[in-house]
Amino acid sequence: MPLPLPPHEIVRAGPPPTDLLLVVRGGRDSLSDANLERAVGDCWLRYGFFGLSVFGAPDDDLAALSESVSQIRRRREVRVARCGQLRTAGLEVYATFVNPTHYSLILPDAMAATFGRLRTCFSDPQGNPGFLLPHVKSSGKAESLPHVEPPAGNGG
Repeated sequence: MPLPLPPHEIVRAGPPPTDLLLVVRGGRDSLSDANLERAVGDCWLRYGFFGLSVFGAPDDDLAALSESVSQIRRRREVRVARCGQLRTAGLEVYATFVNPTHYSLILPDAMAATFGRLRTCFSDPQGNPGFLLPHVKSSGKAESLPHVEPPAGNGG
């Protein structure tokens, strides 16, 4: 049975992403069943396909992706996969919406078995090299400050 695909009005023109594209999903728990059920269900209700928002890291540069995409920048950890791994698992990746790094990962359904197959394609959570802590200025507007590791030493 063919996958329900995104409506053509949200698909960006151009060739499909290559198998080597590094696909990024932000957050330690972003691939939990509960988060996937919510995200994939919302996509089904809005657009009529079982989809999950992901981002593509040009040249595998997670720091550059974080700099340009706030949804990734605000995550301490990310999970990554290659488009080829996802396609081998029976999933597909389409370039969607205006942001040139945004993609929709298309699933055949919203079942736990599919979510499990999806998780096997992605890495364990790893540190996001472009993570920036949000900081609220006295004006009440948020700005981002770089994340700084505590100094190594005797803890004293």
